[in-house]
Amino acid sequence: MVDEYKNILVAVDGSEQSKKAFDEAINIAKRNKGKLTLTTVIDTASFTGTTGGSSIPLMQEVHEKAQSIINELEQHRVAEEKEVHLTSQIIAGNPKREIVELAEKLEIDLIVIGATGLGALSLLLVGSTTAYVVNQAPCNVMVVK
Repeated sequence: MVDEYKNILVAVDGSEQSKKAFDEAINIAKRNKGKLTLTTVIDTASFTGTTGGSSIPLMQEVHEKAQSIINELEQHRVAEEKEVHLTSQIIAGNPKREIVELAEKLEIDLIVIGATGLGALSLLLVGSTTAYVVNQAPCNVMVVK
């Protein structure tokens, strides 16, 4: 078991559980005097099969939504906790793979993630993204309910 988590990644999607995961990650970073990376992943699978015209306006709209999720949480952090070093990233790709790859790239000590995300089916069980991250991550994973 790791004594201290100095390099923490929190993955968010705008769901209530991801907001709770962010709050938990802030607390962990504060207790450990660690740094926190906030990320959201644009699921590019949602763009496959779009018919007619370009998907560029749709991609821009989705990126703006992702940025608003990040901005909302950053503003919350500014109001709540200024002593935590926070960086943020928006990534496009397969969320489950991108989270694991980012954790490897940044040499993350702990990933904090919500038990379920925004998908309707994920409300019934631990989300498939979360389950994948738990099983494939190179570090400890905290699942927040």
